[in-house]
Amino acid sequence: MKILIVDDERMICEWLEYCIVDRQDFRSVGTAYNGEQALTLFYETKPDIVFTDIKMPVKNGIELLKEIKKVSPSCLVIILSAFAEFDLVREAMRYGADDYLLKTEMSKECLEQILERAKEKLGNSTKEEAGDSGGRRYALIRDVLKNTVLSEGDIQRMKDEGIRWRDEGLFAVALWKKDIKEGFTLPDADFVHHLVEFEYNNLIYMILGNLSRGISEGKKEKFTYEYARRLSEENCCMVGISTAIDRLVNVADTVTEAVYSLGLGYYKEKIKVYTPERPAKEIRELTEKNKIVFRQKIRQLYTLSRREFKESLEMEMEEAAKGNVYTQDEFSSFCCQAAEMAYMRFAGNDLKLVHCMLHDEQSKIKNTNMFSEVKEIVDNFVNYIYDELDYDKKKISKGVEQAVEYIKKHYSEAISLDEVAKSVNLNPEYLSRVFREETGSNYSAYLTDVRLKQAAYLLSNTLLRVQRIAEEVGYPNVSYFSTIFKKKYGINPYEFRRRE
Repeated sequence: MKILIVDDERMICEWLEYCIVDRQDFRSVGTAYNGEQALTLFYETKPDIVFTDIKMPVKNGIELLKEIKKVSPSCLVIILSAFAEFDLVREAMRYGADDYLLKTEMSKECLEQILERAKEKLGNSTKEEAGDSGGRRYALIRDVLKNTVLSEGDIQRMKDEGIRWRDEGLFAVALWKKDIKEGFTLPDADFVHHLVEFEYNNLIYMILGNLSRGISEGKKEKFTYEYARRLSEENCCMVGISTAIDRLVNVADTVTEAVYSLGLGYYKEKIKVYTPERPAKEIRELTEKNKIVFRQKIRQLYTLSRREFKESLEMEMEEAAKGNVYTQDEFSSFCCQAAEMAYMRFAGNDLKLVHCMLHDEQSKIKNTNMFSEVKEIVDNFVNYIYDELDYDKKKISKGVEQAVEYIKKHYSEAISLDEVAKSVNLNPEYLSRVFREETGSNYSAYLTDVRLKQAAYLLSNTLLRVQRIAEEVGYPNVSYFSTIFKKKYGINPYEFRRRE
């Protein structure tokens, strides 16, 4: 796979080239030091992957990204940025950037992970492009359904591929892909014709078809619901349906409604048939409105203090739980961005480890079809970063608060009370006394609790070996770590992981 490197800092380009040389499956096809040079090289070399800086002379990284995605959507663009350019990274992601690498965290390990993700993504794209006629057929459907109203050309392309949808009684049914397993069956219904099945996205499976001709308007809704009900009962799965429409040019409306209906089940979490509560036009208007709202909320999170951030996020979860505000896709996207914001702003040390965990958690969020599970993932991740104990922060003095922050940043090191006291300019004996009075825990017990909470999270959410986790949380001796872990949780780390 060919890689083009673009950055106005030559050392960055040289380092990336040096790392790529060791890989047999990747090769560098050139380096450029501004966006204009990069675009020329891009057309000459046709790379599979482009690493590009954001701030560059002549043409910046976002302008380059837009140009590349316009002519070659399958080319992966990975953003290189400094921490201070986080807002620009976010903008780049909105324009189709596939991943990012912080210059402050550049390491061969992080680069390897990004290359592996890129390799997997390109591999999947290649398989889809090289698929059989059925694969082309489904790719065509997905492409056509991006349009709100189909053109005559779109309809002809579908006819050429054997898709026989017609005007009158066209409807859509949406299901979670995880429910399409061995033994899955479609109901036998004389009043349903021209069914086409395809994967809508990483979570949703779609079925589109026509009702029989001549069914009255009053009975179309009844027949559509009856088909969905049988589908749900026979396969014990959740189903979202659309209303039936009579114009093929508006087929995208049925998909919009069915996906929205299934999204209601995302919040309710009950196996049943969900019907659209609003027409496709209103759903699209709501989605566009929410895009603006989400951007504002993410910007707001960037300005909040640690405490305000968590409170705001909890309020957002409560609002989303009502199930009538955000679509599943919007909520999932918001949670991914909020988790990333928490990492960018509040993660202490072990940034490399937490950065890897962040990608794992975001992947879980995108591949989970239940609100409660996503909420738990976000809560656990944010709590892991915050690692707060249950004490009244309003009664905490500035010195103790600074001491707590110092512990959170350095808990994996062999830090003593004297060292913490020195960092906050307090006498150790005085700090020890007020720390116990204000938090309800002495220094040693607090540090241990911080470490063990971090360990419990890592055991539950990563595949790191117990020895590595013990070291990550400040216990080089795994036997001692196991002993104190069992004292707190009642079982040793190995049993804890098996249970989780």
